[in-house]
Amino acid sequence: MATLGRPKSDQKRQQILDAATDLFTAQGYANTSLDQVASAAGVSKQTIYSHFSSKDNVLREGVKRHCMQAQLTVDQSDLSLSPTVFLPMFAARFIGTLLEDTALRMYRLCLTEGERHPEVGLSFFESGPKLIVQALAQYLTAATARHELQVSHPELAAAQFLFMIRGLPIETALLCLQDQPYEISNEEYIEETCAMFIRAYSETPY
Repeated sequence: MATLGRPKSDQKRQQILDAATDLFTAQGYANTSLDQVASAAGVSKQTIYSHFSSKDNVLREGVKRHCMQAQLTVDQSDLSLSPTVFLPMFAARFIGTLLEDTALRMYRLCLTEGERHPEVGLSFFESGPKLIVQALAQYLTAATARHELQVSHPELAAAQFLFMIRGLPIETALLCLQDQPYEISNEEYIEETCAMFIRAYSETPY
C-alpha cells in the first residue's frame, strides 16, 4: 500500500530546518548547538549530519529554502515575461519574503552575528542574496537579448535593483516602525522603483 504525504526523510529535513531557525533566531547562532537542534526537532544528532553535515549547512539550507518557497531562484523564473510584468512581480515576491517574520528574524540574526562569526554572514549571503541576484541577472540578460532592456553588466544591475527595492520596506520593518515613514505604500514604492529602473535601462524611452 502506497504511503501518502511527504516522505519521512523529507519530513525530518523540514523538522530540522524549522527547529534550527527557531533556535538560531531566539538565542543566536553561536549559542545554538546541534544537540539542541536535534532535541527540538525530535531527531538524533546523526540524522542532522546525514542531511546537512554541519551547523553552517543547516543555516545555508534554511535560507535557501525561503528563496525556493518564494520562487526567487533561476529555475522558478519565467524569463520570457516583459520587464514591466516580470520586475514588479519579482520585486513583490522579494519584499514579501523578506517581510515574513522568520525571514526578518534570520536577517537580524545574520546582521548581529556577522561581525563575530563571519561564516554566518557568508552563509546567509551565498544562500539568499547571491542566488536572488543571479536569478535576476539571468532575466536581465534574456531581456537584453530580446532588446527590451540594455544591460551591459547584469549582476551589477540586478544588485542595484534589489538594493533599491528593499530600501524603504525593509528599513521600516527592521526599525520596527508602526507606520510607513512616508506617504507611500510598499506597492507604490515597488511600482515607482521598477519604472525608474526600466527607464534607466531601456533601449527606448519608457
